[in-house]
Amino acid sequence: MSAGHIIPGHRPSGPLPPNRPPAGLSAAGVPGAGPPDPLSDVLVDPQGRRLDYLRLAVTDRCNLRCRYCMPAAGVALGERDEVLSIDEMIRLGALFAGLGVRSFRITGGEPLVRRGLTTLISALGALPSAPEVLLTTNGLLLADNLDALAEAGLRRVNLSLDSLEEGTWTAITRREGFERVRAAIDLVLARGLGLKINMVVLPGWNDHELDDFVELTRERALTVRFIEPMPFLGEGRLCGPGIAGPEILARLAVAPIIEAEPIRAGAVEKLFRVPGFAGKVGIIEGHSRTFCGTCRRLRVDARGRMRTCLYGKPSAFLRPLIRSGADDASLIEAIRRAVAGRLPDGVAAEADHRRHNLESMVNIGG
Repeated sequence: MSAGHIIPGHRPSGPLPPNRPPAGLSAAGVPGAGPPDPLSDVLVDPQGRRLDYLRLAVTDRCNLRCRYCMPAAGVALGERDEVLSIDEMIRLGALFAGLGVRSFRITGGEPLVRRGLTTLISALGALPSAPEVLLTTNGLLLADNLDALAEAGLRRVNLSLDSLEEGTWTAITRREGFERVRAAIDLVLARGLGLKINMVVLPGWNDHELDDFVELTRERALTVRFIEPMPFLGEGRLCGPGIAGPEILARLAVAPIIEAEPIRAGAVEKLFRVPGFAGKVGIIEGHSRTFCGTCRRLRVDARGRMRTCLYGKPSAFLRPLIRSGADDASLIEAIRRAVAGRLPDGVAAEADHRRHNLESMVNIGG
């Protein structure tokens, strides 16, 4: 590294704007817990929410064409030289870890189409703060890469799976390969990795399968999460009718006996357990945006654009800074400036962004 780089976790010299929560809030945004440590490097937004989770997209390429994610013709993708290199991602990861990020979620596009992915996972996991490194994938390439991912230090996988019926899955994704994805469930569990299955509930397409997905949790220690459809197919709208979390929950056959789990601080899902089942069921109200008040997530897409909200516009452009020779202190200042402008919730962020169509999820970083 050049002389302008900092050691991960080391406080850089030079004036940096303080990033402290309002009086009476802790760095985690907890009322009455007192002020944060004045020497803390953590990222705290104007609402007092500590931001310690980064979704890092390694590519905007994907080997599926899911209806809720992009139009059938696809979307405009970045040129190769517009995408961050693995070394640049490692550098940014070290900076974010030094600013208190403790979880890295590797996303895409489809991250397993990106060369060098295991190098990135290994490097992030080896940072001094020992952050957890997680992966979201559509599962098509998972079987071929599972051993290498585990050896690199991956411990948990989120598998996007929107149907347990081959015909429906193929109609939603507009591609073949269902059996490979379906087989990935038990392969991941056999490898000893944690597993969450994400199902976007699409009325008229897959909503008749809700109980089939719940059944997956009877004997398997995994979590199935039902996700409200969101307007991220690149056309500024939903791909069809919407459905809210409470309705999804009410339609489950197990609704009368399901038990709510305690809500974890900063969680995006509401978790439930069916008595006698090994796994859990979750609801993510991504369109209703019921979890904004405690959201702790940041995003950096494959082109190095940082967002402080899924519904918001980019708030920092890190790739041009890196390639113009910016030192780490300058990058950290840009990150802090973006956090200082974070809006209260996804509704405000979308309103600020609405003069443009919301982008496809593959461009934002799924």
